[in-house]
Amino acid sequence: MSDRPWDIGTLPVPLIPLERTFEGFLGLEWVELDASQAHVRLEVRENLKQPLGLLHGGIYCAVAETVASVATVNQVWRDGFIGVGLNNSASFLRPVTGGMLDVFAKLRGHDEHKWVWGHEFRDEQGRLCALVDVTIAVRPAPTPDSALPPDSAPTSTPPA
Repeated sequence: MSDRPWDIGTLPVPLIPLERTFEGFLGLEWVELDASQAHVRLEVRENLKQPLGLLHGGIYCAVAETVASVATVNQVWRDGFIGVGLNNSASFLRPVTGGMLDVFAKLRGHDEHKWVWGHEFRDEQGRLCALVDVTIAVRPAPTPDSALPPDSAPTSTPPA
């Protein structure tokens, strides 16, 4: 699979170049993405660590929410919907100080309003390091007019 699922045509065209986004900063390598699972790899870099040298706990949450959001949008956007984070819960089981992490996401279930994903973070030895559950809310995609900043919205008023 492409390192960037945004390049394979199953996701909307990004409004901001990926390299200028938080997702681009994370540097995820996409290994697999389908309707019920995803697999990414992540290099544990210094700028993702807390001052004592451990991978920052927020990175686990950010990676899991990114993967769950992309995986959900990959399935719903062509029907006029987007996915946005609704809940994120992490359990940290083993400290990580370097190397590569594999993140395996599995769809636990969904309805028309939300998708629930479970993520396992495993180190290079295959040891389970963290579990992160993420719920993604599925909402109608904004229309071009609703996406305009308030100061650029049309000034006309609807007829009475």
